[in-house]
Formats: sequence, C-alpha cells, structure tokens
Amino acid sequence: MAKSAKKAIPKHKPQAQPTPQPGPDNTIDTNITTMNNMPTLTATSLVAESAPHSQQVSITFTFTGGIGQATSLLFRKGVLINMQSISSSGNIRFSEVQSGDSISVNGVCTGSALIVIDTPTIPTTPEQFTAGIIITGYLIQ
Repeated sequence: MAKSAKKAIPKHKPQAQPTPQPGPDNTIDTNITTMNNMPTLTATSLVAESAPHSQQVSITFTFTGGIGQATSLLFRKGVLINMQSISSSGNIRFSEVQSGDSISVNGVCTGSALIVIDTPTIPTTPEQFTAGIIITGYLIQ
C-alpha cells in the first residue's frame, strides 16, 4: 500500500509590529504611570531580624510511657520563620522571638506528652497531652 501524500499547511507567522517613533504626526504619551510599587524580595527579606525586644524561647517536650515526635513552627505575621522537629524528650529553641509571634506544635505520642514553653504564652503552659495526636498553638505575649 502506498502512503498518501498530504500537503503541509503553512503555519501563520506573526508579523512584527512597528514601534511608534516620536515625531510631528506620532507623539508618545509620557504621562503613563505604572503600578509597579511592589517591594523587592531579597534573600534577607524574610529573615528574622534581631530587635531589642527579641528573646530566645525554649520549648521542652517530655514524652513518658511511650515514644513521641513533634514539630514546632515559629510564625511572624503569618510567615513561617523557623521549623524544628524532635523525636525524643528534649528541647527546641527558637531565637529572635518577638511578642505577637505564634508557635504551632504538631506531633504524636504513644504515652503522654508534656509541653512547657519558658516564656508567657496564650494559652499558658505546661500543657499535658494523652496518647494520640498533638495539635496546639501558642501566642507569644
């Protein structure tokens, strides 16, 4: 069997549009304003900055009667600043924490878990959790 030949349909090529040049018959409007006032995002834009009222905050996890794992997240104005995990009893430390920052804790334990934060928070700590999922959040005062 012979293959039937099909004619290729030429593709439409876009034509270059001429750029208007200033002149007596063709003027360019110089009163056009742009709405490009977006802040520039740099490598240090979202870094937690040291401030006179910043502090180091320690979160102590004590898992008893089994094993446990937890992840703590530090947020400032809704932006994730730091995230750390722990898989045994111990401490997680966040530096440059400011009033108004929030800490979220997610985890699981097979026995019980006690969470203690060494600075005033809402809700207050220590907070005790039984076996199962740990989901809580704290506002730094």
